[in-house]
Amino acid sequence: MIPAMTPSWVHDYLRRIGASWQGKGVAIELGSWLGATAVPLLEGLREAGYNKPFYAYDRWEANREQVRKAREQGVKITNKQDLLPLFQDNVLNDDIRVFCQKGNISGTLKWPSNTPVEICLFDAPKQNPIFEHAVRQLGPSFIPDVTVWGLLDYYWHRDRPTEKKREAARVPVRFINRYHQNFSLMAEWGHSCACAFFRYRGGVDWENVEVS
Repeated sequence: MIPAMTPSWVHDYLRRIGASWQGKGVAIELGSWLGATAVPLLEGLREAGYNKPFYAYDRWEANREQVRKAREQGVKITNKQDLLPLFQDNVLNDDIRVFCQKGNISGTLKWPSNTPVEICLFDAPKQNPIFEHAVRQLGPSFIPDVTVWGLLDYYWHRDRPTEKKREAARVPVRFINRYHQNFSLMAEWGHSCACAFFRYRGGVDWENVEVS
């Protein structure tokens, strides 16, 4: 079993999203941890005949919270452990090339503008400056009426302990509210889950996009 921070019904949804791949762009995940969300997405992508690289970004250095969450699910990891080998063991498969970029996403994510993004998962980017950096890098490659954007911590702010921290964690919510005409809600699960998925409808001026 792969330790997860998302519930099983989100994994089922990711599998369906992968299986609905239209062949117009790549799939990318920012914040992959041990692969619990990448694995079902890749399963769906294989079913759809995905023939492009899958891009995964993460620090892959265990912190104390991750150690605790893994232990609660029966898996032992240690603080500051290099988690990339575990992720690779969980996701690597001969038929899809998985490109792993280890490090701080604000420093490692430099997306080529000629690479369209069809499926985009944000887990690590949930507040600024990392959310803004990721949006500015990837947003221009979103495909109107095609790109699926999964914000896996969209409602993370609800669990923050102070109003100041809740306000800082509302960045994804404020972004979607500001650009509500450019995105349509695909799925959310109320108070049972922090995740929300959106379809990009087009029309964002990415050069002058506001992220605050």
